[in-house]
Amino acid sequence: MFIEALLFSASVTLPTILMLLLGIALRRKKMIDDHFCEVASKLVFNIALPALLFVNVVKEPTDYSSQIWLVGAGVIGTLIIYFGGELLALRFIDDRAYRGIFVQGLFRANSGILGLALCINAYGSPAVAPASVYTACITLLFNVLAVITLTNSLSDGKLSVIKIIKSILKNPLIIAIVLGIILSKLEVAIPKTVIRTGDYLANIALPLALICAGASLNFKQLKLLKQSDKKALKISRIVIIASIGRLLIAPLLMVILGKFVFDLPAMSIGILFLISSTPVAAASYAMVRHFGGDATASANLIALTNLGSMFTTSLGIVILKQLGWM
Repeated sequence: MFIEALLFSASVTLPTILMLLLGIALRRKKMIDDHFCEVASKLVFNIALPALLFVNVVKEPTDYSSQIWLVGAGVIGTLIIYFGGELLALRFIDDRAYRGIFVQGLFRANSGILGLALCINAYGSPAVAPASVYTACITLLFNVLAVITLTNSLSDGKLSVIKIIKSILKNPLIIAIVLGIILSKLEVAIPKTVIRTGDYLANIALPLALICAGASLNFKQLKLLKQSDKKALKISRIVIIASIGRLLIAPLLMVILGKFVFDLPAMSIGILFLISSTPVAAASYAMVRHFGGDATASANLIALTNLGSMFTTSLGIVILKQLGWM
C-alpha cells in the first residue's frame, strides 16, 4: 500500500521536479540567466498567475457557503501557522530580510495546482466542488498573508498598515481571485475568446515559474557540513526548518483541527491533508523576487519541499487510510 501511495504522489509531484531540473539544465547551458529570470518572474507575477487564478474561479462556479466548516478549519490552521511562524522568525531569525521568506514557506502550500490534483486523484469528481471552494478561499488568504509578511520583512523602517493595505489592494493575484469570485457570483457570461486567452496565459504560469525557480537554485547553500560561510549556514538552516514545518507540522495541525475540533467527514479531512501537505507554492518565488528578497532561498525552499513531499504525502496517506480518517 505504501508503494502505491508513493507512486501516486510521485505521479503528481514528479512533473514539478522535472521542471525545476529543466531550469537548472538551461541555466548551466547558459540558455537563460538572471536577467531572463527577473523579466519572466514579472510576467508570471503580474500576468500569468493572475490569469490562472481568475480562470479557475470563473470556470468552476461553486457554492462557497456549503463548505464553511472545511474552509473554516483551513483558515484557522493557516492563521495559527502564520502567527506561530512570525513569532519564531522574530525570536530566532536575526536577519529581518529572511523572516518573510521563512514565514511564507511555512504556510503557503501549492494548493491551486498540486493540491487540487491530489484531491481529484484521491476522490474523483465528488472532491471537485469542496476542493475548489477551499482552494479559492485559502489562496486568497495565502496571498494576503504573503503580502503582509513580505512587506513587513523587506520594507524599510517601521511597518506601515497603510502600505500593507495598498500592497494587498494592488496585488495582481488578489485582484484576480476577487474579480473571479464577483463575476462568478453575478453569473456574468465571459466570452469564450477571453477564457481561451486566459487559458493560454494560465498554461505558462507554473512551468515558467518553476523554470525560473530551478535556474535560481543554489545547492551549495544547502551543504551544511561543508559550509564555511556563516551567513550561508544560517540561510540553509532557515530553509531546512521552514521545509520541515511545511511538510510535517502544517499537515499534522490541519488534520488535528479537522478531526478533533471541526469533526469533519473523512473526505474533508483528506482534502485538508492533501492540500496542506503540498510543497511551497511556486508563486512564493515570484512574490519574493517581486519584493526584492532572496529569490535563491525561496527557490531552495520550493526544491526541498517538492522532493520531500513525495515521501511525506505518501506516508500521510497510508496513515490516514489505516486510521479511516481519509
